[in-house]
Amino acid sequence: APRDLKRLADSMKEMSFPSGKEVVAQGRGGVGFFVILEGTARVTVDGEERGLLAAGDYFGEMALIDGDDRTASVHAEGELRCAAMTTWTFRPFVKDHPDVAWALLTVLVKRVREAQARPVAAG
Repeated sequence: APRDLKRLADSMKEMSFPSGKEVVAQGRGGVGFFVILEGTARVTVDGEERGLLAAGDYFGEMALIDGDDRTASVHAEGELRCAAMTTWTFRPFVKDHPDVAWALLTVLVKRVREAQARPVAAG
């Protein structure tokens, strides 16, 4: 619901990243969930490009949910403006807004299916 998204936006802090800046690093811990407001971000896994994210896309939720390290690196492609939220804000928000949790789950499942469909390089 737009009201929930508005509430989510209100509890987030705006951040800007210059072109080429690493926003999250694969293999490192993460305390941030990011929603892209403006610009584009490049996603890489083990140095291999996995796609671009644009306004309305988000990243960082997996490390926030399980507390594990980042599964990918994300770099700003040009000027990048994001809304960011920490674990301690994210958890209570998701618990209070089950429809937001459901939307996140839907995207997570899609990402897992895409990852499973990728051919694994031998070696």
